[in-house]
Amino acid sequence: MRFSCSWLAGLFVVLLSSGTAAADRQRRPVMDLGRSIEHHDSSVVFARYFDEDPLTDDATVQAGDALARLAWQADPAAYPGDRAGSLRAIYDSSRPAGWFGFRLPGSFGAHETFSAAAAFVIDADGFAADPNGFFQISWGLWNADRTGLERTGSFTSFSVDTFELIEFDYFPNVSPFFGGPFLSPGIFGSDVSGDAFSNFSSLFDLEVRLPLDVPLLAVLEHRPDLDALILSVHRIVDDGHVVPLNAAVGVAPLDLLALRDYEVDTIGLTLWKDGFGGASPAVVANVSFHALTATSGLVGRPEEMLQISAPGDDDSDDDSDDESDDDSGDD
Repeated sequence: MRFSCSWLAGLFVVLLSSGTAAADRQRRPVMDLGRSIEHHDSSVVFARYFDEDPLTDDATVQAGDALARLAWQADPAAYPGDRAGSLRAIYDSSRPAGWFGFRLPGSFGAHETFSAAAAFVIDADGFAADPNGFFQISWGLWNADRTGLERTGSFTSFSVDTFELIEFDYFPNVSPFFGGPFLSPGIFGSDVSGDAFSNFSSLFDLEVRLPLDVPLLAVLEHRPDLDALILSVHRIVDDGHVVPLNAAVGVAPLDLLALRDYEVDTIGLTLWKDGFGGASPAVVANVSFHALTATSGLVGRPEEMLQISAPGDDDSDDDSDDESDDDSGDD
């Protein structure tokens, strides 16, 4: 039986990461999506919803071949509180790499507490994960000036250049030898040797299968006080509640980094290429993104990450209030 080099690379990562810290897998209570977010006295707050086409926005940040893998959809809202419209991304490990994102109004550093989230749906239609391959569906935060496009290495060079990257990774492949699927938070620090894997931490023993055709909320919490990058995934159900997926909480220890030095200023989608891939892709998946948000500090409940105001929301509210005041003045 043929195994791709990406499968062998995956096995290496599993063995390398087997000693990382265990996840806190305690389930959180059911949460009400309809609760209004409280005001946060935060230095950085960002939200992007996809009721408008972001691909026509000149303020986006992009590199590589990302645009060839993205399309805006004028589809219905996916869950209560969602806005109509989504950004569809094609995850195909055989295609050229790229990333597409949005500049934050500030940056997050290695010693700051912050949170980021994405709401998305992995489409069942066209989904394929080769059991002899190994590749991820991913999004995250990165440094637009220092994060490169070589995430996996290749036959010509095993080195990667994705410095200063904080990432959600879901590897849907199920191997008869090392299991899966795997859910993993990952973090690359600054350049210490020319190879980003020389300053890297992740968790790779968390076997979780994410459901298809279901709205999901993934949250990354950067917690220097706990020496941890914490990833959790929640299901957004029809009645507007958020329910944690069973065991879908993982921790990447920050103290495994060779040098805790990094700064991220962009949030978005990371669309990598498998440098060791064979004739067929390890992963092909269409993923529809409905929200990307980030904030300094922590929120009280995960669903609050979906209630952060996007640019222009407050202006609209102010305009409505002004019109109401003008109407009342005419009476």
